[in-house]
Amino acid sequence: MKKKIISLLLVTIVSSTALISCGKTETTGNSNTEKSTTEQTSSVDSSNKDSNISGENNKPTVEVNQIATISDFKDKDKAAIEKLLGKPLSEDDTKSIYEKDTYTFEVTYSDSKCKQFKIIPKSEMKYPADGANILKLIGIDAGQSDKISPAGLEWNNKFDVFKVNVVSNNEPDGKIAFAEIILAQ
Repeated sequence: MKKKIISLLLVTIVSSTALISCGKTETTGNSNTEKSTTEQTSSVDSSNKDSNISGENNKPTVEVNQIATISDFKDKDKAAIEKLLGKPLSEDDTKSIYEKDTYTFEVTYSDSKCKQFKIIPKSEMKYPADGANILKLIGIDAGQSDKISPAGLEWNNKFDVFKVNVVSNNEPDGKIAFAEIILAQ
C-alpha cells in the first residue's frame, strides 16, 4: 500500500514538473493535487521567449514595421509630425489625428509641442501577445514591463519617456485597444 502511494506521489510530481516546464496549467485527476499556475503579474519580455505569459498568448500575431522613433515625436511641433505622418484627418487646438499604414495616431500637443500620443491599431492585435510588439512601430524594443494586468502593460521612466501603456480592451477576446506614450511628465 505504501509503495502505491509513493508511486502515485512520484508520478504526480513528475507530471506537474513536466506541465510547468511546458507552460501548461492543468491539474491531474487527483483532487488533492494543487493546480500549478504561471504567475501573470510579472513582466513580459519583448521577444516573449522568456515571458511568464504561457501558451499561445506569448507569440506575436502581427508583423510590425517601424514607422518612427521616440525622438521623431518628442517635443516636435505639428509641422514635424505632419512631415512624419502626413496631413491630419482631424484636428483641434491640442489634438490631431493621423493615419499611417494600418494605425491611427492621436497626437496631443502642449505649448505647440508633442507631449503624448496614442497608437490605435486598425487591424486586430492580440493582448498580451502583441503588447510589446506594437511598440516596435516606434522603435522600442520593450523588454520586460513594469506591470502586467488584464487591463494592460506598463513601463515607467524607460525608453527616454515618462510612461508607456499598452491598453487591452479588457474583454475575454484579448485585443489591444491602443498604446499610449506619455513623453514628459
